[in-house]
Order: sequence, then C-alpha cells, then structure tokens
Amino acid sequence: MSLETDPAALALRAARPTTLCVIGAGYVGLTAAVCLAQLGHRVGCVETDPGRLRAIRAGHVPIEEPGVAELLAAHLASGRLRVTDDVAEGVADASVAMLCVGTPPTARGDPDLRQIAHAARAAARAATDHLVLVVKSTVPPGSCEALELLVAPERGDVRVTVASNPEFLREGRAVFDFFHPDRVVVGVDPPGSAELVVSLYPAAWPRVVCDRRSAELVKYAANTFLAVKISFANEVAGLCEALGADADQVLHGVGLDARIGAAFLGPGPGFGGSCLPKDVSGFVAVAEAVQHPARMARAAEAVNEDAIVGLVAKIESAVGPLRGVRVGLLGLAFKAGTDDVRHSPGLGLATALAAAGARITAHDPLAVVPQMPGLQFDDPYEAARGAEAVVVTTAWPAYRELDLRRLRREMAGSVVVDAVGVLDGAALSAAGLEWYGVGRGRPLGFHPVVTGPLEWALEGEPASGPAISGGPAGG
Repeated sequence: MSLETDPAALALRAARPTTLCVIGAGYVGLTAAVCLAQLGHRVGCVETDPGRLRAIRAGHVPIEEPGVAELLAAHLASGRLRVTDDVAEGVADASVAMLCVGTPPTARGDPDLRQIAHAARAAARAATDHLVLVVKSTVPPGSCEALELLVAPERGDVRVTVASNPEFLREGRAVFDFFHPDRVVVGVDPPGSAELVVSLYPAAWPRVVCDRRSAELVKYAANTFLAVKISFANEVAGLCEALGADADQVLHGVGLDARIGAAFLGPGPGFGGSCLPKDVSGFVAVAEAVQHPARMARAAEAVNEDAIVGLVAKIESAVGPLRGVRVGLLGLAFKAGTDDVRHSPGLGLATALAAAGARITAHDPLAVVPQMPGLQFDDPYEAARGAEAVVVTTAWPAYRELDLRRLRREMAGSVVVDAVGVLDGAALSAAGLEWYGVGRGRPLGFHPVVTGPLEWALEGEPASGPAISGGPAGG
C-alpha cells in the first residue's frame, strides 16, 4: 500500500491525537510509529541500534514492508515523527509509551521478557507525569501486572500504569492491516479506564475492551487457532495423497462453509515466520505453567514439524536416495512479500535435505541467508542448474512467470515439487517436468478403495435384511 492507493484509510485520524513514544523500531515498532503519525499523533520513536537508527533518520527503511517507506518520509518531513536513541527524549511530553521490543522464545518455548522489562524500566525512569505503558509485544498473561510492579520503584513520585494492546499485523501487509483492523484489543484493569488507549485510534474501528490477562491471551489464542487451521489443512492433504483425492478441491469445499472460512486453510510446507511458531510455543508454555494440557496446540506443532519430514520423504520417493543429489530450492523467506527467514519452511527444508546428504542450491527474490547449508543464487535458473529436483517453498508471484521449458533445460533431472501451489501442473507436464504437489499432483503409490468399514449385500440378501432408511436426521 502507498499513500496514493488507499486515501480513505490514510485520511483517518485518531479520536484524540496526542504525543506518544514508540520504543523499538522493528517490524511492529516502526510500522506502528509511522502509522500513528499518519493518524495525527506526534511520535517519538526510540531505536538503540546505531546502524538502524542512522538508516531510519536518513529515511531508509531497514525492513521489507510495503508502505512504510512512504509514511516514514512523509512524517519525518511533517515533523510528526522524530527518531532517537534516547528514551528520555522519546518519552518527553508523552502520555503513552508503546513497548514494541522483541520477546523471542527461549529454548523451553516460553518468551524471553528481558528486553521488554528493560524498556519498561527505562520509560518509567524518564516519565515526568502520569505515563501509560502500552504493551504491543506478545507476552504471556500476567506480564502487564508484573511490569507494573517492576516499574513502580523507578519513580515513586510519578504514576506509571501498564495496558495491553496486542498487534495483529501480518508481515508484507502490516500497513494495510494497521489501517483495516479486524479489531483493536485493549486490556486495562479496571476495564473502565481504557479511554486513553482506545482514543489513540479512530473511533469507528471495532474494539474489544477487557482486562489485561484476557487481552494478552487474545494474541496467543488467535495465532494458535490459525496454526491449528494450517496444520489441519496439511493433515487433510496427507489423507488426500493416501486416498488419491485432491486437497485443493476438498479444502475449497470445506472453506466455503461460513462457519469455517477459507483463510489459512491451504496445504503447504507448514507455518513459519516471527509470530505463529513463537506464539504457539508461548501458548503451550503458558498452559504448562497452569498444568493445562493444550492438546490441540501441541498437535498443531507436531503436524507442522512433520510437514518438512513429509516433504523430504516426497523428494526421496521421486528421485531416490538423497546423498549427493542436487536439489534446488525456490524460496527462503517464510512467505512472499518479506525477507524474513525466521522459522522459514524453506530454510528448514534446506537443513533437513543437507542432513540427508543432498547438495542444496537456492534462490529468493528478497531474502539473503548467509548461514544457509548450500549456495544461494540471484537467479532462479542458476539455482535449478544441474538439480535432480526443484522444490518451490515460498509462494512468490515471480515463480508463476518462470519459463518452464528453460527450467527443464537447466535441470539434470525432471522432478518439480510445488509445496505452495504456485505452478500450473498441466504446464509443468507439457514442459517435460514431473509434478508433485502437496495433497495433489502425481501419486506416489497405489490408492486402494476403502472397503474395510463397509458391508456389501448385492445378491442373496435375506428378506429380513436391514431396512433402508435415512434415519432421524435424513442421512
């Protein structure tokens, strides 16, 4: 999205423009800072990394996020956005400080809250009047209460309260999502004191006002449910492959049910990125802390881990033993539209294939991965050169435009595994390529007719046989 493409959304203004501070200029923080400035606020954005700070001050965006660069340039020029590495300068005159720092998972799966604790204490020390710390970062329930206790000793003469306001921004669509929210969730205790945080946004936006623990859990629960949908789609895809059914058609039919919906109901190499894996593991860790089993969340994790195992097995079934075999990967970012490779299925597949002895070459339009177990090329045909198999692991639109006959000429083999459904199976076959999909494509084995649960009585059925009836519900 740019300043020109959605003028109605970008013309919106906050219910009550104010002066506020955003601490952290990553994917969430920088997007929030420029969008809040667009809503009419005066925003001080704090970033302590020197290289990132220099880039942002110069108008350069250190993340791949459509629309951010235009808004950054507009509001550095308008004066509604200033960027600093000094928390005290950022908090000066602010009534709200938004905490947008990282909460990465620990080895146990629970979030590491040290950065947010440090940011909260620094903001509290800098406060000169009543300050509301608004937690945008994803944190486990109870964190806002803990932060409020943590910062209390910093300034006994100034009141500092903590509210929850989780973000629901998708990488690659963060600016669009900011201005077209499904809901704005605000958690405060007591809920009646939410007016200041709610007024940061346009009055017409849908809102959920609740207690802090409920607001904190909304983010975990929402992302865990999306992960469950993705893992369910992959379960269906595996069953379709075993039965000879078409997962695209099955899941299309399922998604048309208004109670279910089609979003996140597509088979593929599993979920990745900075949110879903972290939030599912965080959800499980929170459940463990209160001795709740969280069986569905654990199952979603297990199915997601099996997605890569299944892809490796599919490739091996198609080309034979993997030791010494060259495999070209198209796509390293966890999804199209971003350069983020955190928990990337493509990178996970590269690691698994390399562990099996394969030689890896790869391409991605944006992501650069120095630590990848193989060679990365700037051109997809170079990544395919000499490969026995090519695997598409990120749904970049550019891959739909590949010259498939040239791809076949560059390859040593003919196997193409489209794990994300961007290529046309008929066109691949016409180019002399063997097409394998997820839940569709070339079958890997015989699909038996399932007759085990059925009893057939075509001839000689006794007259006293079972009545033919649809039953009380009509079938």
